[in-house]
Formats: sequence, structure tokens, C-alpha cells
Amino acid sequence: MRRTSFSVILLCILKCIGFVLAICTVGKHEGGPADRLQCSNVTLQTISNQTTNISALLVFNSNLRYITQRAFAKYARHLHSLNIYNCHVHDIHADAFDALSSLKKLSLPSNNITQMKEAWFKDLVYLEQLDLSFNQIEKIEPAVFDRLPLLKRLDIRENRLTCLDPLALPGGIDKLYFSGNPLTFKCRGKLTLWMRDHGVSYKTEENEKQAWLDKLLWLCAIGDANVAKSEVLMRECVILNLFNQLRTGLSTAESYPLTTDCATERDRLTNCIITEAQAFRSITNGNVIKKLLFYIRQAKSNF
Repeated sequence: MRRTSFSVILLCILKCIGFVLAICTVGKHEGGPADRLQCSNVTLQTISNQTTNISALLVFNSNLRYITQRAFAKYARHLHSLNIYNCHVHDIHADAFDALSSLKKLSLPSNNITQMKEAWFKDLVYLEQLDLSFNQIEKIEPAVFDRLPLLKRLDIRENRLTCLDPLALPGGIDKLYFSGNPLTFKCRGKLTLWMRDHGVSYKTEENEKQAWLDKLLWLCAIGDANVAKSEVLMRECVILNLFNQLRTGLSTAESYPLTTDCATERDRLTNCIITEAQAFRSITNGNVIKKLLFYIRQAKSNF
């Protein structure tokens, strides 16, 4: 009997706590003609019960998972900014943003979205900023950006994209943030070179650290059209350039003079690797350097 009473009391306490944490507040929004609505620990039903005179809507720390059809149509008249942050969103109905033709900023960061679908953006013709950072996006449907002709800023940091075609981006885009994606060397070189030539900013703290890589990728791509078309050749070209820089540094550094004996042994090892590579018909400079670094690592681990 006591156990049953305790369970009932515990459930009541949890329900009360949940009710307290489900909070929506309304304040002034400087960027629009109406108010700003901010909600946490809510459902879409709770959001739809709020006042309609809203320019900006922020929903965070909730368990929405799926954004339903016309979920925010009630606010279509004035809504300029929609931010759904850390709400476990996994999928979105094709008509979820239906009628939001005045929306200029859409943010869906820190959710569980795995792909960007064209249908989501069919009514967002005036969208200028799109933030999909810190999701799990692996795919962007080809015609997504055809729906967003006025897009100026795109943030897709920390996703799972291996490539992003710059030719698919809107012509007016001026800021693109993509760090934290496993882009291939071939794709990254093409993308960053295009952005440099078109004046598109992509500088973040992480990208600054990788500026050396972008410069090498540009050199490799510009130097040989065949290299620019092959991921394998791009990787080998980067490795070769790094090795040449290392060799130049070692041969010119006063603190590390290269002795005659060391140079001889290096040449013998290199010739050995070249001979082995020829046997497998894989003789390229990049491949030779990869094998050289592999053998050096093996030798070091045996000490």
C-alpha cells in the first residue's frame, strides 16, 4: 500500500515538474513588426496555442522529433525568424513550412537531421539565412538551392557531408561555413577555390587552422587538370608537397644538418620503395611517399 502511494506521489511530482519546465515567454523583437516568442520543453501543440502576432519564434530544449504539416502556418503573416534548437528533430513534413513566405531566417541547429529535402523550402522564397549546423546531414537534394534564390548565408558546420557542389549554390551567397564535414580533398579544393574566386567568406577558427591545406589543394588542382579530377591523385599531390616541405626544412635547418650517410640511406630506402611500387604498377610520387612514411612508421614502432 505504501509502495503504491509513493508511486502515485512520484508521478504527480514528475508531472508538476514537467508542467513547470514547459515555458513560453513573449518579448519585443527588434528585427520585426511583432513580438518574439521563446519556448522550451514544449510540444508543437503548446506552440500553436500562443499569440499569433509573432515576428521571431525560438524553440529549444524540447522533444519535437518530427515537425508536422503546416506546423507554423498560424504565424505566417509576421514570422521573419524561426529557430528550432536542440529539439531532437529527425524529420520534417514536406509542408511543415507551408505559407511562411515572409521568413528570412531559418535555424535548425543541434538536431538529428540526416538530409536536406527540396520540398521543405518550396515556400521560403525570401529566405536569406539558413543554419543546419551540428546535425547528421549526409545528403543535400540537388535542387534544394533552386528554391532559395535570395540565400546569402549558409551554415552547415559539423555534419557528415563528403561533398558540396559550389555550382549548385545560389548566386548571391556571401557566407558559407562548412568546417567539421568529412569533405573529400577533390571536393574541398574545388569548393574553396570557387569561394575564393567569388568572394564568398568561409573563415572560421577551424578553417583558419586548415588554410595550409586549402592552398595545397589549389596548387594541386590548378597545376594538373587530371589531378583535380581524381581523389587519389589529389591526396598523393598533397602528401608529396608536404614531404617536399619537410625535406627542404630538414636540409636547410642549422639545428638538423643532414649527414652524407643519412642521405645515402634515405636514397637507398626510396629506391627500394620505387622498385616495389613498379612491380605493382603503382609508381607515382605520392604513392612512393606514402609507402616511405609507412615504412618509417613501422621502423619507429620496432624500437
